[in-house]
Amino acid sequence: MAELIITHRQKDYLLKMPYQVIINGRLVGVMRTPQARLHLPAGYYTVTIRTGNYIPVGKKGKTIDMTLSATEIIMVSDEGYNCLDFKDKERWWDIVFGIDLAVWFVALFLTIPHPWNIVYHIVSDGFFVAWLIRLFVVRKRYFAFHSYVSPTPPEEIKPRKSRLERYMEEHRDEIAAWQQQLYARQQERALNRQRRRYKWQQ
Repeated sequence: MAELIITHRQKDYLLKMPYQVIINGRLVGVMRTPQARLHLPAGYYTVTIRTGNYIPVGKKGKTIDMTLSATEIIMVSDEGYNCLDFKDKERWWDIVFGIDLAVWFVALFLTIPHPWNIVYHIVSDGFFVAWLIRLFVVRKRYFAFHSYVSPTPPEEIKPRKSRLERYMEEHRDEIAAWQQQLYARQQERALNRQRRRYKWQQ
C-alpha cells in the first residue's frame, strides 16, 4: 500500500473549515486538521477537495450548491512519499473582502460625509458584486494543487493552537496546583457537612 499525504498549505488562514476529501467520486473522509494521510494501492486517482454546504430550498429536496471545490488527477506510487498540497487561489480576494466587510461594519455606526458616502457605496457594492461573480465562476477550481513524490517524509503540520490551549500548556503546573486546592476545599466542605449531619442526628 502506498501513502498519500494531503496538506493544506494555507498557514495564515483564520477560518478553520473542514475539507471533504473525495477520491474517484467517493467521499473518504473530512479534513479537520491541516494534514491527512491515506493508504491507497498504487495507481491513478481523481482527488477532489471540497468545502461548504448545500442549502435546502423548498420541500422537494432541492438544494443550492454553495460549495467550493477543485479536482486533480494524480499518480500514487509505491516508491517514496506521495504528497498533494493545496491552497486557496482566491486568498487575496478573500483578504480584501474581509477588509471591505470590516469597513462596512464600522460604517454602520459612523456617518460618512457627502459626497464620500456615495463614493464608498459605489466602490464597496461594486467590489462585493465582483467578488460574488468571481467566486461563482471559480467555485469548481477554487484550490491550487501541487503534487510531488518525496524520498523523505514531509514535515508534520499540526493544527494551530488557540490562545487558551497555549496558556494552559505554559501554566500547566499552576493550573494543576489550583485544581488540587479546589479539590481539597470541596472535600473539606463535604466532610464538614457530614460532621454537622452526624451531630444533628445525635
